[in-house]
Amino acid sequence: MHTIFSKGIISIVNFLVVLITARYLGADGRGQISILFLNVTVILLFNDVIGGSALIYVIPKKNPYSLLLPALFVGLFTGLLFPLFFHLYFHFQMQELICFIVLALLSNLSSISNVFLNGFQKIKQNNIASISQSITIIGSLALQFFIFNCYSVFSFYRSLGLGYLVNFLISTFYLKASFKRSLFSWKESFTLMARYGLILQTGNIFQLLNYRFCYYVLDSANDMQSRKNVGVFSTASSISEAVWVIMNGIAMVQYATLSNRDNTQLAINITIKLAKISFVLSVFALLVLNCLPTEVFTFLFGKDFTNIKTYCLLLAPGIAMAGLTGVYAHYFAATGNMKISATSALVGLIITLSCSFILIPIYGTKGAAYTNCASYIASSLFLIFMFKKQSRTSFYDLFFKWNKLFPLASKR
Repeated sequence: MHTIFSKGIISIVNFLVVLITARYLGADGRGQISILFLNVTVILLFNDVIGGSALIYVIPKKNPYSLLLPALFVGLFTGLLFPLFFHLYFHFQMQELICFIVLALLSNLSSISNVFLNGFQKIKQNNIASISQSITIIGSLALQFFIFNCYSVFSFYRSLGLGYLVNFLISTFYLKASFKRSLFSWKESFTLMARYGLILQTGNIFQLLNYRFCYYVLDSANDMQSRKNVGVFSTASSISEAVWVIMNGIAMVQYATLSNRDNTQLAINITIKLAKISFVLSVFALLVLNCLPTEVFTFLFGKDFTNIKTYCLLLAPGIAMAGLTGVYAHYFAATGNMKISATSALVGLIITLSCSFILIPIYGTKGAAYTNCASYIASSLFLIFMFKKQSRTSFYDLFFKWNKLFPLASKR
């Protein structure tokens, strides 16, 4: 319950950050923020091959100290070096490059510390660190915007960096007595960490590019209008994908329910029921979102976002499909079939790469929405096929049987 509450708070704060930055920095500012934040996230995913969530499974099996130093080394290495690779393409100004490096380093370090908290089963402490990060970001942003009247993308970068730092400091405080210094083999530790992390992070990298590669294509013209297009589309994506909070919350119920029962058929039945519930609630949320008048979006986000409703409508079918099949993806993850989720992300990425270079030059921002929607649907169809195959469930049961959804744990 504490985790669900914390994720709810974080989701609300993230939406407020999108709202405030869109309204006061405009589409161009949102575009700059989206590209830099995407770059930081890409670096984090490569860092997480060694220092990511796969460590949660390794920490109970090894001396944590033998995992901490390699993870920190990779975090520092990727945080310092990778931004320079990005600089070769983006040609950042010096101030932007410094911000990028600092954010990449702090993002890596706070993520590593969060992973170790989870590995030590300090879930409550991890939630406290994560909520503190979000509150720090929104508080610092509000202070700079509304007290000091400092309306700049660098205000956001400072707030984000401060949030990462607070997260890292709180996590470090809770971890200070958890490590015992000892000798270890760096080669053995790296090998073990990479073996667990490579498959998981490959899927996550595919997924991120699947969702966000269109930003890079939209931005490729490298002019003011392209950056504004990224800002509008990224905002449309953020508010549409907020619907997935429903699916992620249901997935927590799914995980808790499945982890307490050792019954494969019951797990399948529960997953089918939860997927249907997730789909219905996601469709309802999308209907509410897309029935709002255009004036509401313009009032909330500013005059630069007049066309945002169009992109939300184009994204809606894919968002709804992912709201259904995201529960299947969590089922595969809970049963140790992470390769299936990674493959579904790869299927979506292939569609993204195929369509983005064709549709975006022709249709612009609408082309990005078409591309992402097609990608979501392709990934979802793959997950449906694999779930049907593994569970040996009929299409009728998957889509047309709606009675007896409750109780979840019933045998039918």
